[in-house]
Amino acid sequence: MKTAQILSILITLVLVASGCRRPTQEDRDNRRLLDAILTTITIKNARLLDDNEQWAQSRHDAGQLTDGEFDSMTAIIAKARRGDWSRAEADGYAFRKKRPFVREGQ
Repeated sequence: MKTAQILSILITLVLVASGCRRPTQEDRDNRRLLDAILTTITIKNARLLDDNEQWAQSRHDAGQLTDGEFDSMTAIIAKARRGDWSRAEADGYAFRKKRPFVREGQ
């Protein structure tokens, strides 16, 4: 085989493998947390915001959320806590779109 053909095959394999990453259990649990936050905001339940924040804190403490992810989630919760439910919801959906822990359909 020619070098160009081998290189082409290797590039194709790398592209296929990188697109086939399945979500981990950690990814799924982080998505569940974000969905819980969004549900809490949608139903405007201030008591559940505390539960969501504790859940986020425990996942962050366990190293399952990065500092940036944790900061984003707590900022969304804080916005809702101040009564800015609609902006908190918009920020939550924007965060989910920007950082999909689990791609749609997985």
